[in-house]
Amino acid sequence: MIVENQLEIKSDIWRDFEIMLTKMRMHQRFNYYISITILPVVVVSLLFIIIGIAPFGSKNLLISDLSTQYLQFFAELRRQLLHLSFSSYSFLISIGDSLVPVYAYYLLSPLNLLVVFFEPAHLPIAIDLIIWLKIILCSVSMSTFLAYKYRHYDFMAACGGLAYGLCGFVSMYFYDLMWLDALILLPMMIYGLEKLYYQNRFWLYVGGLTAIIITNYYMGYIICLFSVIYFLYLMVKEQPARLSLGIYLKQQLNRIGRFLWYSLLSGMLSAVVLIPTAISMMSTGKKDIHLRNFILKGTFGPSFTVNLGFGGNDFAGRLVHNPSMFTGSLFIILGIVYFFSKSVSNRDKQAAAFLLGSIFIGMWLLPLNTVWHLFQRPAGFPFRMVFLFSFALVMVAYEGYLKGIFKDSKLIVLATAGLGVAISIGYAWAAIFQEKMTPYKFATPQLSANNFIYVLVLGFLILTAIAIMSLTNRQASGKVILTSILIFELMMNFFVATMNAPFVNQHQFETQYRRSRQAIQRVQHLKFTQNKFYRLLVLDQPYRNIYRIPYSGYNDSLLFENHGISSYSSTLNSHTHHVLASLGFSSRNIRRIDMLGGSIITNHLFGIKYYYVIGQHMQKLFVRQNAAQLGFMTHQQMRHLKYHSNQVFDNLNALVQAEAGNNRQYLYRPTVTDYQQSLIKGNHYYRLQIRARTSGPHYLYIPKIRLYHVTMWVNGAKLAKTYSGLGTEMIPIGYLQKGQVATIRLRSTKLLKTVPKITMGVDLKKFEAVAAQTRKHQFQLQDAQNINEHGGHFRGTVNVSKNSRILLMSFPYDRGWQLHVDGKPHPIIKVADGLIGAKLTAGEHHLAFNYHIRGLVPGFIITMIGLVLLVISRWWKEKSVKFVKHLH
Repeated sequence: MIVENQLEIKSDIWRDFEIMLTKMRMHQRFNYYISITILPVVVVSLLFIIIGIAPFGSKNLLISDLSTQYLQFFAELRRQLLHLSFSSYSFLISIGDSLVPVYAYYLLSPLNLLVVFFEPAHLPIAIDLIIWLKIILCSVSMSTFLAYKYRHYDFMAACGGLAYGLCGFVSMYFYDLMWLDALILLPMMIYGLEKLYYQNRFWLYVGGLTAIIITNYYMGYIICLFSVIYFLYLMVKEQPARLSLGIYLKQQLNRIGRFLWYSLLSGMLSAVVLIPTAISMMSTGKKDIHLRNFILKGTFGPSFTVNLGFGGNDFAGRLVHNPSMFTGSLFIILGIVYFFSKSVSNRDKQAAAFLLGSIFIGMWLLPLNTVWHLFQRPAGFPFRMVFLFSFALVMVAYEGYLKGIFKDSKLIVLATAGLGVAISIGYAWAAIFQEKMTPYKFATPQLSANNFIYVLVLGFLILTAIAIMSLTNRQASGKVILTSILIFELMMNFFVATMNAPFVNQHQFETQYRRSRQAIQRVQHLKFTQNKFYRLLVLDQPYRNIYRIPYSGYNDSLLFENHGISSYSSTLNSHTHHVLASLGFSSRNIRRIDMLGGSIITNHLFGIKYYYVIGQHMQKLFVRQNAAQLGFMTHQQMRHLKYHSNQVFDNLNALVQAEAGNNRQYLYRPTVTDYQQSLIKGNHYYRLQIRARTSGPHYLYIPKIRLYHVTMWVNGAKLAKTYSGLGTEMIPIGYLQKGQVATIRLRSTKLLKTVPKITMGVDLKKFEAVAAQTRKHQFQLQDAQNINEHGGHFRGTVNVSKNSRILLMSFPYDRGWQLHVDGKPHPIIKVADGLIGAKLTAGEHHLAFNYHIRGLVPGFIITMIGLVLLVISRWWKEKSVKFVKHLH
């Protein structure tokens, strides 16, 4: 009896002890999660306060793509959310384009819903807060992953979260904020992959990978490749030392099968977004694959080691630079020590080397780099997968820390010295090449380096090493010092990455946005602009002046809701680019088209009736008389029209011929009466004198030349700086009478590869006769004022003559469009080498255009099948587990 009582007392004591331990662990976890949340909130807020970013300061983050893409896309998202009208097509994107790839690439982050709480003038603040929140969530996600993976709630895991949340990728690319969701979700997905590998628990992996793919398919593709590498890393890590690879692979077949199966299901669950997006992206210029991107060579040289210290890249070099690998000296030093420490097994070292090496080689070797980037070379912002290296390095270093590698002071000193030497070599290499290139006035940002930052980097390397070694003796003080050094380095790296960034004053933005909005709305509310579809080009100089660098306003039609021409997006329709660039509009690359470069012919074709100039103290509206509406009837020749590269004037002449149905000449080349070229004090001067051979507007075209370094005069009058842009466009030189002489002068800081002699005049009388023929045969749009809300569905009428039976609509050809004529389905055809058209019979017809998201139905079906298969997989797994238990 006494023994039983003693046993009961011991049992009660042990139970109480277990309860106490559980409470202590829960208290420790609670404190840990509080700390990993508060720490990044404080650090990121401090960063924003010091830089002065709204709402913490007076500046906003309208730099780079934030000013030219995200602000405008968020304005459109906000408008559609508030109106609950999710149109699949928009005429506010250039001459018209599908919104599907815009949603899929830029707008599917749940955090973007915050924009509904901000009026348009305050959208930059919403963007700032979304970025602020995303960086914090990156840090919290990584710290949570480290704690869950290693079951250890330590200050170093909090440091790991900071190092990941403010890694080099984030510092350089945070203004491409749609990529940050992948960084938030990556740790969760990888933890789910480990659960799948070790415990056959798949929900977290499938959910995480599906969420990554849906929020941004581009990053989803990159992370899908990484999931394969990480799975192989786990296999290498778990392979017994004496077991042959062949036997080991046979033993792993079930795990390999599970990984492939659940990865496939993740793809199927994402199909409702993936398939329509893939089909839409096939209409862009990014579908082309170039063999030059698969040449066997490296993508960076020895100067890349500059990025092993903070401050390796700045804002000026954001488009061309070495991989932004910096993750804090603490984790880079521990990462090096990991591979030399006796505390780490050889198998773990091999696995870590495979993981980090695969990412590094994938960045360095051009063919692999191209594959990583969805078989395309990035147009700026290179090495978009470098955050994977930071993730892996932080994880490996933290694992080594838990194994006690920081206790080996000798290795810490050697690793720090080796890292210092590597960084020094990088700076020396950068300095040598920078010096060599100076005489040629050619600077490559990725080769430049700041010597003052170099000294700071070495100093903080030494401090970090000392702090690491102090952890063994003075735990509390060592943790504080080490964390403080890491925070300082990460903040310094962020400061340098944003150094000289042209931040915009938020108050100026609000004031000028409201003024511009009111000015444009006044024009749109005029009686002669209502109930018809015309395009309005706006040159808003005061609004452009709030930006500290040249601003083209590519997507401002979305911001101010006017139908324009310009667009800048990775999703730009290739037909839009081809047609507009072939007809003279400015184009820097396949992702951009500017409103500059139009002519009297393109004004007619695209219905550019209004040109609105807003100055500091004046506003002037120009109205063009010959602009057609959204569509009009043309001759049969329009079906067979083809444009030729860099032959803008020939293309324009052929376009008018196709509309009229003849082979007459509508454009005439002036006679060159004098041409001079000279070099004075480093500037190249060109003087061209021409005599007009027809009466009408005349134009100059210099193919394949960026005009940002060129100043132009016509008959002594200096042309606006607007024409000195980053693309190649047709330049108006004014109306000339037949026989009139004009003098064109150019001053360029660089030698023009193409001699500026290509000029042409439009025979105004002949052209107006052609335009007059189509006036009675234009497409009359119904309910024109609501086309912004319902761009994918509109109706109208057209009167078809016997001679002109080809309908030309001035928006790009897209197979998603379906046409009903007089209530019956009617085939769509491609006309004018890239626009929508249809062949109609003579008489009056009622037309209904409907845009269908191609691939949406099959995508939805595949997603539903994936969901069913996932449920079946769950049922099968539970049944298998019960069967195994029954056998035992």
